[in-house]
Amino acid sequence: METVEVPVEARQAGNKRDAGRLRRNGKLPGVVYGRGTGGFAVQVDDLELRRRVGHMEGSHLLRLKSEAGAVDGKLVLIKQIQYNPVTHAINHIDFYEVDVSRKITLMVGLNFVGRPEGVVHGGVLQPIMRELEVECLPLDIPAEIEVDVSPLEIGHSLKVADITLPPNVINHTPEQTLVSVLAPTVSTLDEEERGEGEAAEEPTEGAEESADQTGA
Repeated sequence: METVEVPVEARQAGNKRDAGRLRRNGKLPGVVYGRGTGGFAVQVDDLELRRRVGHMEGSHLLRLKSEAGAVDGKLVLIKQIQYNPVTHAINHIDFYEVDVSRKITLMVGLNFVGRPEGVVHGGVLQPIMRELEVECLPLDIPAEIEVDVSPLEIGHSLKVADITLPPNVINHTPEQTLVSVLAPTVSTLDEEERGEGEAAEEPTEGAEESADQTGA
């Protein structure tokens, strides 16, 4: 798996006021922890982080670049991001150091591709899950898991056992349903039929004028 390099700087752990000052200056407070790293305080440029990883979905392996030898070169995952409940801006970010020789469990995004046969015939594609829990080595983390839904007919579904996972990636819930194609709802059909009936009963402009003249 390709890693993304993220520059970080060491910082002095402080209080909420210090963290607020950092954010006002375009920096995000964070911490690096994990095997062999017992909580190292860092700061990362907000815009730089968004530029490098903001467009990515799912879990991605990051390599930290820093003048602080304690974290420089470490491979990490973004474990948690805390957001401001009002502005939704990032308040704090946690990086978790991984050991490339040990398997980890994480969520990977699903990418549904193709147009289902059932949708062609009026059905509705219904994703049950958007992410799937998998187990693999850090360097084998897939950017996404592609799920081909084109063969699905109305009333059919796909389970984990029906798809091909990326190499060296394991899932322990093969009977878990990922996506299905539902039949059109009754309400949708009623609305369509009602719309067709109203269109058929609506008088034309010429017919309205004729009726007016007859009444006169």
